[in-house]
Amino acid sequence: MVLSALGWPLPVLVAIWLALAPAAYAADPRSADWLRTVHDSALWSGAADPAVQFTTLPVGSFLQPRGGSDTGRLLVYYPGDSASRQPGLAWIAAQDVAPSGPPPWVVSSELDGDRAVPLAVGGVRRVTPLAPPSVSAPEVAVVDDASGLLLYGQAPHAREAPASTTKIATAIVTLEHVQSLDTVVRVSVDGVAMAAADGSSIMGLSPGQRISVRTLLYGLLLPSGNDAAEQLALTIGESRDQFVGWMNAVAASQDELGLADTHFVNPSGLDADGHYSSAYDLAQLARRAMRDDIFRDIVATPEISSDGFLLTGHNPLIGAYPGADGVKTGSTDAAGHALVGSAVRDGHRLYVVLMHSDDLLADATALFDWAFASFSW
Repeated sequence: MVLSALGWPLPVLVAIWLALAPAAYAADPRSADWLRTVHDSALWSGAADPAVQFTTLPVGSFLQPRGGSDTGRLLVYYPGDSASRQPGLAWIAAQDVAPSGPPPWVVSSELDGDRAVPLAVGGVRRVTPLAPPSVSAPEVAVVDDASGLLLYGQAPHAREAPASTTKIATAIVTLEHVQSLDTVVRVSVDGVAMAAADGSSIMGLSPGQRISVRTLLYGLLLPSGNDAAEQLALTIGESRDQFVGWMNAVAASQDELGLADTHFVNPSGLDADGHYSSAYDLAQLARRAMRDDIFRDIVATPEISSDGFLLTGHNPLIGAYPGADGVKTGSTDAAGHALVGSAVRDGHRLYVVLMHSDDLLADATALFDWAFASFSW
């Protein structure tokens, strides 16, 4: 028997080399962390023919190399296109791909993208590199509650009109400064007049009514009453301006949130010059608000009767998406339709924020499903 310099039988070494050849092949320049197709390319069921063609990928499709072969095909993982092509393993001709950086939906992530933040052991991690769904909203943020990390963003820092998602900050300030939720307020705001003047959504306040701050908070967050927002600002602060100043302090203070893309000029969210926020900032405001048990209970409530008011929530996720428990919708001419959504699965909470969405429920459902399938804790 012929022995090698290591003392192993030569046929054994040859067998080992042949077994490792695919891995060695995969370690060539085409086996970067990510690959992209250089032209329309077929995905195959096997390394060699006969093999079934699964699909044809368009040029620029992202793939992860998983192994090689001596047939000219690479074993790759395809993350899907969130539409007609499903994720999974397949084979592709080696000449059809080139090394690439990661896809934009990874690059934008604070978890494992260009701005990745070191995490403690046991934190959120990406377990499956699935392509995110295509949604109608041009501004999107998906944020992990525990870490605060942006897991996925689409123009997440764009400054846009936030509409009534503003009321998350209104509620935070109210809960910080009110001495008792049972404090009875003598109403000075005319909700019907507000609705007639500017189309405000209202809970239906009339001057002279006496209701609790608790009821005003439900009226603020469920039917999205602009009259409730104005009444709280006049009641909790020495002036409306002081109250709005507190809202901005919560957003901007480094001791609080340190948000760079948020500024308020009113407590309700009506369109106004200088009144803006971003998908990312709204998610962080929601994280802050959901730390409060009272806020969390209110935004999870679909409907309530209080002080003679029947108050019904607008959040399409409540009762429709498993684990959904908040937080706020908004709609104005400038903002279109916006949503800050919260959902919990297996004890882990995620936030999905949408701005200018054409279908809040469909967009949020798709993003929550994707995020819970892509990440683990």
